[in-house]
Formats: sequence, C-alpha cells, structure tokens
Amino acid sequence: MEMSKILEILVALALFYFLFSSLVSVVFEWYSYQTQKRGKFLYQSIIKLLNDPVNQSYGATLYAHFSIDRLKKSKDFYPPYISSDLFADALIDVIGSQSDRVYFDNPFASSNKEAFFEVKMQEQRITEPFVRFGEGLACMHYSPLKNQLRFYFEKSSTYAELHFQLKTWYDDYMSRASGWYKNKTKTSLYIISFMVCVGFNLDSITVVKKINRDDALRKKMMVVAERTVDRENKSTDATAEKKQSFAYPTEDASNFTMDSDKKRGDEVLNEYLRIELQLRELEDNALPIGYYGYNSFLNIFSSLSSFLWWLLGLLISTLALSFGAPFWFEVMAKAINIRRSGVKPN
Repeated sequence: MEMSKILEILVALALFYFLFSSLVSVVFEWYSYQTQKRGKFLYQSIIKLLNDPVNQSYGATLYAHFSIDRLKKSKDFYPPYISSDLFADALIDVIGSQSDRVYFDNPFASSNKEAFFEVKMQEQRITEPFVRFGEGLACMHYSPLKNQLRFYFEKSSTYAELHFQLKTWYDDYMSRASGWYKNKTKTSLYIISFMVCVGFNLDSITVVKKINRDDALRKKMMVVAERTVDRENKSTDATAEKKQSFAYPTEDASNFTMDSDKKRGDEVLNEYLRIELQLRELEDNALPIGYYGYNSFLNIFSSLSSFLWWLLGLLISTLALSFGAPFWFEVMAKAINIRRSGVKPN
C-alpha cells in the first residue's frame, strides 16, 4: 500500500473520530450540566482546598459570599465554574471580614430609661482590603490553612500582589482538580461514547474497510478534513488574538459560566449543526453509519461471528471516541501537514 494512501486513510479515520467525539463532548456537557456533576465536584474541591476544622468552614463561607451566591440559578444549584479572579476577590473579603466589629448604640437615653430611641448599627471596618486581610488572618487560630494564607500575604506588599498569589494558587489547584474530575467521570464518558456508537452504528472495522475500498469517499473525506483543519486553525488564531486584545480571562474547554446559559446553549447547538453539516457533506459518498443495507439489524445478527465482529467494531469506536475531539484533531492536522509537505506529483 502506498504511503499517500495510508496517510489518506489515517486522515479520513481521524476526521470520522473527530466528528463523533465532538458529538460525544456535546452530549457529555449537556449530561454534566443537567446532573450538576461539574458544579458538585467544584464545590467539593473548594471545600477540600479551604478545609480548616480549627477555625471555620471557609469553603461554605466562600459559597455564601454574595458575588458567588449570585451565580446560583436556584438554592440547590452549584455553579460549575468560578473564575480565579472571583475566587481571589471573594476569599480576600471572607478572610478580611473576620476583623470587622459590629455593635449597636444604646437605644435608651441616659436621663430617661423609659425613652426609646432608634437602634443604629455601628460598624468598625478597615477600608483598605490588603490591611483588612492581614487583620483577618491575625484573628484566626493557628492552622495549616492560616499558615498557607499567611505565606501568600507575607510575599505580597499590595492588594494586587496578594490577589495574584491567591489567583495562581487557585489555578494550580484547579489544574489538578481537572485531572481528578476526568478520572471520576471516565466511566460516564465511556457509557455516553458507547451509546453514541450504538445509536449511529459506528463500527470501526466496517468504516476502515469502506474507506480503504472507496477512493471517492476517501478523497472527499480528505477535502473535508483539510477544510476543517484550516477553519479550526483560523478560528483558534482569531480567538487568541481577541483574548489578548481585550484581556479575556483564561478558560479551558471544560468549563462554562452560569450567567451565560443562553450563550452556552447556542454554542452547543452550533456545534451540533456544524457536525451535522460535515456529515451531510459525506452523505452522498455512503459513509457506513446507521442501520440500513449491509449494516441492517438482520445482517448484524444473522450469525454469531457477524455479531461479534460488529460488537468489536463498536468497542473500538467507543475507545477511540473517549480520547476526545482535541486528540483526533491533532492527529488529523499532523497527518495533513505530513501529506502537504511531500512532493506533489506532476
């Protein structure tokens, strides 16, 4: 088999897995949002990060903070994403609030104890956030968390530096928490991948045979793959330039904010329509998916051997889709770059 044909098969197969792993991501995000998996895991992670049995539950206090509480759609709702800027601001305010002192004026007149005056609340509060944070630390009993926060406070000389220290601490912790979340949800991802494979009849063995035999399908998939890579690269460059120009907060593909449900819904819909459009481009070339013709239920269950081969093809597809769309996009892009770098025939 020629090297160019091997690269074409690899690109076509990577495109196939990229499209359906993108669909799996859409379904998984919808499932995570409906079951609050991400929000509950984020809540447990922050409770663990700010665990302090000596003083108070700072994780619960942080979630009760007005700025974070406003992210909830309802009382029992957990926001699936809290930005590092918001976390740092809220934590500085929570720790600093321990230095506040509130008292009430004497509501009775000194000369006439029966005369009642308006009750007024008086507040002794430090207005400088950086100093206020230090005073709040001093009010805490010694604990590992206090020692950690004091370390960041002593490394800072201004509010901006303290904010940066806490923000970096949170980002580093969330990077590890993302790995924990992926491991915890791996079973759910496998189940959703398998359901998509069964629903669309994604038999990898049949797909590879079809791509190998059908030159027209393989060439068409190469065109769609090159177009997809070029479009995604332009979109990535434009997004990076936009974020740099307007100082957008850094976000990864696995999170979304609660104050933009409509925006997230539009993104999910657009992602689904994009996948559907790319599949329709390949529809005329009879991509072997779905249950019809040779892939019908009657042929699949006609014998034990055909059923086992079909099941093996589904399991291979399930494993491949669980790798995620970014993985298959990288494979597709690198294979296309290798093919483009070769010598073009006359």
